[in-house]
Amino acid sequence: MTVYARLLGEDAMAALAPECRALHAGDGVFHGRITVEVTRNPVLRAGLRLAGFPLAVKDAELRFEKRGRDDRDVWTRSMAGQVMETVQWVTPGGGLAERMGAMVAMSRLVPAEGGLDLADWRFRFLGLPLPKWAAPRVSASERPEAGRYRFDISIGLPWERAPVLRYHGWLDVTQTADESG
Repeated sequence: MTVYARLLGEDAMAALAPECRALHAGDGVFHGRITVEVTRNPVLRAGLRLAGFPLAVKDAELRFEKRGRDDRDVWTRSMAGQVMETVQWVTPGGGLAERMGAMVAMSRLVPAEGGLDLADWRFRFLGLPLPKWAAPRVSASERPEAGRYRFDISIGLPWERAPVLRYHGWLDVTQTADESG
């Protein structure tokens, strides 16, 4: 059972739109398109790279692989010669944790409009909790749209008006890589 399936439970998984349920039901490889927008601030760009985030790309091919490993899921996103890999697990408090380099982001899954929002974000860096005043501000959602799984993630900092990173796009969840190459 995937991390998302454990967190949501059978009823909430069944209530997801088919596009979102297909992505979270099990292992798979999916293809789609992604745009990554990154701040122009060179210091913040370097920090994003250290955390494993990709460089900016516009409407690039995306290969998304999700594999369960014991009690964790590994998400690997490949685009324009770049790879972003994260590891997810269920926190003791029943939330979602996701490791990106030295950072662990923790959130709560909230069903919305056939998809999910991620809310109540908290962060740890090198194992230490980040205070709210210094923590990233994240908006993350997934929705069904025209038969596809659509995602939109925006990450900002308290002292920056614009997001320092935004990645958004879609995945075709009707075929896995084994079927589509």
